[in-house]
Amino acid sequence: MEALAELKAVTGAVTYGELATLRRRLWADEGAAYRWSGQYLPATAEQRQEIEAAFSGRVRRAIARDGPLRAWCDRLRAEIVPVVPFDRLLADHPELDYPVITPNVAAWRVLAHFGGIFEVADGWVAVPDLPSAVTATRSAVQELGGRTPAGVLAAAGFTMTDTELVAWLGRCGYRVSPVELRQPRHTLHRVKDRISPAKRSSRGPSATDLVADLLERQGAPLHLDEILPRLSRRFSRGPLYNRLNADGRFIRAAPSTFALASWDIEPYPGPPRSSANQAARLIEAQGGPLHLDEIRARLDKPITREGLRNALNANDRLVRVAPSTYDLKQPGPA
Repeated sequence: MEALAELKAVTGAVTYGELATLRRRLWADEGAAYRWSGQYLPATAEQRQEIEAAFSGRVRRAIARDGPLRAWCDRLRAEIVPVVPFDRLLADHPELDYPVITPNVAAWRVLAHFGGIFEVADGWVAVPDLPSAVTATRSAVQELGGRTPAGVLAAAGFTMTDTELVAWLGRCGYRVSPVELRQPRHTLHRVKDRISPAKRSSRGPSATDLVADLLERQGAPLHLDEILPRLSRRFSRGPLYNRLNADGRFIRAAPSTFALASWDIEPYPGPPRSSANQAARLIEAQGGPLHLDEIRARLDKPITREGLRNALNANDRLVRVAPSTYDLKQPGPA
């Protein structure tokens, strides 16, 4: 691809020492994902800023020149504006994931963090940035006036499927189901208005609160693999599965598929294969308490020690009888 060749003409000259500095911004969207030995970094902050500014200048000048790279970037921005799911962008343009700096710096990281073409955050890509897209969304919602949210957002330039719009509106703080997207409305419910203050902590809603909120907006059961990418915070699959099985607000409608118990859906008859339920069966077979490490060694699926501990502590069938040691809860006196 000619556009990538133009970009690589700039990025291919990056030295190992320069990359150590540039990685701070190249991986800025992944927070703690950045790891690099300090011995490769320039001695002063001023030197690091000079390296970043020089590289950004070279990338932006290459994009500004007439040619395939500029035309490609213009097409990307036109497709994105104001916002689309990042996974969809990569699916439509797999070349964005092509490494342009050895060993693994993809083209989209350079374009986002040094080219200013778009911003990537929380599973979304926006032009010019996420705050602008959120502002545009909220402005459109305020102009509903009895029209459908899907129609108003389409008129405002949002080119997303109903499922994507529901997820994006949730990201912007609104509760809406796919059905409500196509119904005339004057306003949308705000998420903050529908979560009980009693369920809030200093960090905000818990994982299960977020799932309950998502299911209520969706109005239909969701598979765990559909739930995870649509939550506002990242959670591990195994521990979240265990928490949902242990929370009375949820039932399993199918394998790894959850619904709200209040919907009166027939629960899936198969036994849940959560780590906590497997632990309960192991303890029952043992006929007495088991240590956390003994349980973990006998599970048929890998799970971190802390993840298993959290699952066991959240399960209402188990009780901790000694440090890191669990037994089945005994029924209370009649």
